[in-house]
Amino acid sequence: MRRGIPSLVPAESLHRDCRIPAGVLTLALVAAIWISGGFAALAYALVFAAAVVPGIPIGIVLFGRTHPAAWVGGALIGYGLTQLVIWLVIATGHAGLATFVAAWILLCVSVTLLVRSAVDLPAIRCRPWTGSDLRSLMFVALLVPVLMGVTYRNLGRSDTDGTRYYRAYFTADFLWHSALASELGHFSLPPRNPYLAPRPMNYYWTYFLLPSSAAQLGPASLPKTLTVEACLKVNAILVGLLMLSMLFIFVRSATATVWPAMVAVVLTVIAASAEGTYAIADLLSRGRSLAGLRDINVDAVTAWTFNGLRVDNIPRSLWYTPQHTTAIALGLVALTISLVSGAAASPVAIAGAGISLALATMMNPLLGAACSLIYGLCVLADASFRPRWFTLIARHWTAAAFVIGAFLWGTLSKVTDGATSALDVGFAGYSTNSPLVTLGLSLGPVFVPALAGLHRGRTDLERRALAISVTGVALGLFLLYFVRISEASWVGFRAGQILQVSIPLLLARAFERLPGVAGIALAAGILIVGLPTTLVDTYNAQDIANRREGPGFRWTLWVTRSQQDAFEWIRTNTRPTELVQMEPIVRGREHWTLIPSFAGRRMAAGQPISLLPSPEYRARSEQVQELFATVNVPAALSIARRLRIAYLYVDRTDLAAYPEGVRKFAENPDAFEQVFVNSEARVYRVR
Repeated sequence: MRRGIPSLVPAESLHRDCRIPAGVLTLALVAAIWISGGFAALAYALVFAAAVVPGIPIGIVLFGRTHPAAWVGGALIGYGLTQLVIWLVIATGHAGLATFVAAWILLCVSVTLLVRSAVDLPAIRCRPWTGSDLRSLMFVALLVPVLMGVTYRNLGRSDTDGTRYYRAYFTADFLWHSALASELGHFSLPPRNPYLAPRPMNYYWTYFLLPSSAAQLGPASLPKTLTVEACLKVNAILVGLLMLSMLFIFVRSATATVWPAMVAVVLTVIAASAEGTYAIADLLSRGRSLAGLRDINVDAVTAWTFNGLRVDNIPRSLWYTPQHTTAIALGLVALTISLVSGAAASPVAIAGAGISLALATMMNPLLGAACSLIYGLCVLADASFRPRWFTLIARHWTAAAFVIGAFLWGTLSKVTDGATSALDVGFAGYSTNSPLVTLGLSLGPVFVPALAGLHRGRTDLERRALAISVTGVALGLFLLYFVRISEASWVGFRAGQILQVSIPLLLARAFERLPGVAGIALAAGILIVGLPTTLVDTYNAQDIANRREGPGFRWTLWVTRSQQDAFEWIRTNTRPTELVQMEPIVRGREHWTLIPSFAGRRMAAGQPISLLPSPEYRARSEQVQELFATVNVPAALSIARRLRIAYLYVDRTDLAAYPEGVRKFAENPDAFEQVFVNSEARVYRVR
């Protein structure tokens, strides 16, 4: 036993035969970060590294300094704690570089002093890792820079004219995240809804505090839009690295040997969906060229073809929704503690699980609650095999208290406002359309063979692994088929994440019972059926050369150099609290977030496709439409003043839609003063 916190430097260096894989992973990670934003991206990577430091002492106390869970799990906890500290500084009204750094130092010192009281280290007795384990971990982690580097290199890429391009699906998430980061960068809590100012923002924004603060306080010489995007990209890459690493550690903790865990995790990441294979077969059966795959949302074939539920695979979670990825990764830290220690976990281990679950809940209340439920049911199941079961269960009140505190924080911060009223429970809607077929296409390649892992556990560890995996799968299926919130696919996406971190446990158990040849054959079969989806989806996600029309939108969207100049003028010459309005209805689902994402300003009215729907969005947007369409100057001015609009943004889209209405702005400088003009865009100040 050792008292106090161990050194933050591992006692042993990497095994000699691990140095090459470690070098390859490092080079791939640096390359992915570099192509995401050059020097700004590399600089932010250092900020991220500093942000995770406060959690490393906690990870070491929990898992021991030689176990990778200490560094991966500790980094995730550190990231969450740093977001909490940033929130606290902003909430007290003292946001600034000096105060953020001082608060971070205080956090590091406080955590170090706190963990020095731990007397029994490590709190969790994990199986020692070998060089083979470390190499497998690095191989799994390598998937992140490969998948994300390939895609992010074309995210917001400029051509020779300065026009920047975005694959369509990034507008619903990444560009929305850019708008949210710009809003958080105003350091005003609660943040305002940039599509319905001055209403508060009801969204789980905790994950974005670090990248938004770093972008806001970064060098003034860098364009703010590019800085925000670089920070968001790097944050997503590094969080993805931690998430996949934690998933492998979680599954590896349940297996006797390394290869079943590695194969199960890799296959779940790159070959979970059969939708690509279905799309290929469908095109060939109709005599169509495989080039048609470029015009297919390949991971949503279940919705497009069967009008059923959709499940996003893990690569899509890495690309589009890193905030949810962070929540599930923090949940995996707690589930690893439950898996290894069970109901008899030490008080320190229980507290570590509670902190992880609370931070997961702060990132995403639904995923935090789901992971907490899985943790609790695993404790119940494990305690039922032991004497004094009630006492064992009662000891976990600490973990429950942390989670309850996180929910209270979310309520006070208005993160969850409106979610309950939008909730609908029951077997209805998309759930009823070919439910077994859609499940088979979405997850069948890994889910079906994973059912062979349902055999009875012989040891306490095996029983806990079975309890966690079965509970996770059951909960994921329940959420997928019976719970909806507003836009019918949202809960399904989160349910898919729960399923895809539960299935690998069962799949690894199935591989453990197979002889070598049979295991290789099964893995090859899964790859053949499931890999096409990931290959097609990865190609399409970076394919900004596809400018064709999709089903109601263009596959690639762009922002011209002239538009960017107008947005930069707005950032530079207007106050953060002033409303800058564009016409929201005519742009539909394409350029719905131009002003909040690229100009960093709030609007009085918008049509956000990433937030809970509200009749007020439509009502206000129709008022703005009338402002642009009418030729009655006093009426237009009255609408602008009533909505407290300070500036109007106009470009070719508005001129094409409302030629007479837009002309009134230029012809009536007493009401609408032109303050910016170039070949494509105009900005008018409302007098």
